[in-house]
Amino acid sequence: MPRVSASVEELELVVASPWTYAPGEKLYSTIAGPLGGFRCQLTVYPAGKGEVRNAISAYVRVLPPEKNMQEWECENVQCSIRVMSSIMGEEILKIRTHTFTPRDGRPPKCGFHRLVTFQELTHALGLLDGDSKVRVRASVSNLPFAKPRNGLQIDFSAELKPVRILVPDGPPLIFDQRILVARSEYFQKMLAAECKESSTGIVDLRQDAHASHQRVSAMLSFLQTKCLDQDMDLELALALQAMADKFCLRDLREAARCTLKDMLSEENVLHILSQVLDTGGDLEKLCWQMLQADGGLLVRQEDQLDAVIQQTPALAKKLILLGKRKMQKT
Repeated sequence: MPRVSASVEELELVVASPWTYAPGEKLYSTIAGPLGGFRCQLTVYPAGKGEVRNAISAYVRVLPPEKNMQEWECENVQCSIRVMSSIMGEEILKIRTHTFTPRDGRPPKCGFHRLVTFQELTHALGLLDGDSKVRVRASVSNLPFAKPRNGLQIDFSAELKPVRILVPDGPPLIFDQRILVARSEYFQKMLAAECKESSTGIVDLRQDAHASHQRVSAMLSFLQTKCLDQDMDLELALALQAMADKFCLRDLREAARCTLKDMLSEENVLHILSQVLDTGGDLEKLCWQMLQADGGLLVRQEDQLDAVIQQTPALAKKLILLGKRKMQKT
């Protein structure tokens, strides 16, 4: 079975106040990976399992493409699991390489019985209050795939079937349904034979706050070219990132985040952070690192703080906690 060595699946769960869970209680992430290939899922026990107490346990499970597949093997799959505090910049990372094979008919797993103790959560990650959230994030690389991940799997002998995409502020946009379903699992499910959208050929996005004519046009252009306009503004890049998350367009999400990283500056760091708060990605981490590295930045951006407090109270709280931590370290 062919491999795509550069592929990486990202899984994550956000756990509020892990010490409030009972031992053995577990949470599941969504399943990641391409349809028709090997997929994976993150399982977290916020308060431990078995003999482990007062610690977070976390595991990655591998799911084969066929539910009843009896014999299969995924060699040298690398699983990295990191736990991050609700204030970015502090994290604990553990990495393990594992060969997955089926056991007793159950999906195999790889992980850490004691990923991080509650004591480490307090001292290493700086969780200061009872409402603190912990983000557990796993990266899984070197999974085998049944087909190339980024190739357009299109049957060009199939009849061309256009899709009319309705937007709130302009004429409908018309796009090739074959490309749409090949690029997006979200649209693949929406345009399945049994769904209304498949029979009507209409996708109605008029109630989507992000789906303006300009933004959807930019999204469709990316689906065709795999490139973003280098002259786009900040608000369009932020909107494309949100649309990519909703429509399961990982390539678009990564392209939008790369664009936003290039745009990041002292003047817009608070605005960008308010839009990516609690996503756990590199962009959020860069924002926090910028704030931590320059103690006077918030003072210079004082005129933005009123808007932050009103529009994003969760960010205002974390900025206060960040200042509190700095005071404790000095």
